[in-house]
Amino acid sequence: MSETTKKIIAEFEKPVVDIPSDIEDAIKKSRLDLSQNIPDPQMLVSKGDLPVCTRGNFSFVIGLPGARKSFLCSGIAGAFISEKGCMGLDNPNGTGKLLWIDTEQAAGHVAKIGRRLHRIAGFPTNANSESIIIHMLREYQPPIRHKIVDACMKLYHPDFVVLDGVSDLIADPNSSEQSTSIINDLMAITKEYDCHILTVIHANVGSEKARGHLGAEALRKCETAIFAEVDVDATVCKWVKTRDMRPDEFAFTIVEGLPVASEYMGKQAKVDKLKQIITDSMPKLPNTISYSDLCNRIMEVANIKIDAAKKKVSAANERKLIIKNNVGMYHLPTIDNKSSDLPF
Repeated sequence: MSETTKKIIAEFEKPVVDIPSDIEDAIKKSRLDLSQNIPDPQMLVSKGDLPVCTRGNFSFVIGLPGARKSFLCSGIAGAFISEKGCMGLDNPNGTGKLLWIDTEQAAGHVAKIGRRLHRIAGFPTNANSESIIIHMLREYQPPIRHKIVDACMKLYHPDFVVLDGVSDLIADPNSSEQSTSIINDLMAITKEYDCHILTVIHANVGSEKARGHLGAEALRKCETAIFAEVDVDATVCKWVKTRDMRPDEFAFTIVEGLPVASEYMGKQAKVDKLKQIITDSMPKLPNTISYSDLCNRIMEVANIKIDAAKKKVSAANERKLIIKNNVGMYHLPTIDNKSSDLPF
C-alpha cells in the first residue's frame, strides 16, 4: 500500500486495508484538494453574465419534431464561433474550434447547417474552415458512430461539440444500461478534452420532459437543459435545468435563414413585467398604501381596468412582491442588507 493511501486512511483513523491499485489510483485522482487554486468552469457561451455552456460539461436541447432544435443548436454554437455572438448569446472568453456531428440528416440538409454556421461566423460559405468541422454519420450503425466520435475528438481536440443527436450512438434509448453508459461517456469526453458538448433529445408528446431513460439520465447529469417550443413564428426557449442562476427565457425567429433573437415575451418576462408594474405603483418603504389606492395606481401605470388591477394585486401578494400588514395596508417587502464576508 502506498504512503498516499496510508495517509488518507490515517486521517480518518480507519484501520489499514488492502485496496486494488486501480481503485487506489482513482481515489488519489478524484479527491478534492482545496489547497490548489481550482478556477470556476470557463464560460464558452453565456446569456448576459450567466453561464449557458462551460468547459468540462454537457448540455442538451429538448423539443418535439419541428421545434427548430437544430436552429437552436446552430444559434448556440454560432454564439461561440462568432465574435459578435448570436441570438442574444455571447462568448465571454473568445471563440474556438467547433465540431458538429449530425447522425440523422442527409448531406443536403447538413450542408445547409454548415453554410448557416459559416454565415454566423462571417466565413465564406463555399470553403471549409479550420474552426468549423462537420461530420455526417447517418449511414453508420450506432457502435461505428460512437467510434467515429471518439476518433474525431482525438483528431481535432475541439472546444465546443454539437452532437445531433446522442440517441443515435446507442441501440436503445429506453435501455437504462445503455443510457447511463453513453451519458457517462459524454462526461468523460468533456473532462478529457476540456470541452463542452451540446446534444439533442426528443421530448415526450405533451411534455417538456426528454424522452426515455436517456432523457432522464441526461437531465440528472447535464449542466443546462433547454426546452424549445414553437409559438407561431417564434421558437420559445425555456430553461429546464441550469447549474447556476437561471437567465431570462429567450426566443428566436428565423430571418433570412439565420436564428435571430426575438422580442417574444416569455413566461419569465411576463413575471418581470408584473414586478416592474408593482415597483412603479408602490410607495417606497416604510410608507404603506391602501388596497383601493394601490388598484388605482396600477390602473394608471399599466393602463388597465379595475378588474385587471385587482388580479395584479392578488398575483403580487401571492409572490410576496407586496406585503399586507395586520391593518390591511400594503407595503414593499423589507430587504436584508446584511453583507456576507464569504466569497461564495
